[in-house]
Amino acid sequence: VTVKPTGTKISNVVNTAKGKVTVKWKKNSLASGYVIQYSTDKQFKTGVKTVTVNGAKTTQKVLSKLQKGKSYYVRLAVYKKVGSNKYYSSWSGTKIVKIKK
Repeated sequence: VTVKPTGTKISNVVNTAKGKVTVKWKKNSLASGYVIQYSTDKQFKTGVKTVTVNGAKTTQKVLSKLQKGKSYYVRLAVYKKVGSNKYYSSWSGTKIVKIKK
């Protein structure tokens, strides 16, 4: 029997500097880490980039090399590592950020 880890919510996505976005989320103490996906496509079909964040204590990540004037869609999942397997939660709700800087 495998149990998916519970997900978490993205609390904030802000364009903080030129071509950079800070993603903040609520901590999940049972997690082994987090996976962030971002794309200019609302359906996450094309141009999807994935970033893995190791450790449950981390609650923010800076995404860089983003294009000014574009809108990016960001979502997050939690993973739990058991042995050599990783089990993923479902995706969080999607947040939208427009790159103005």
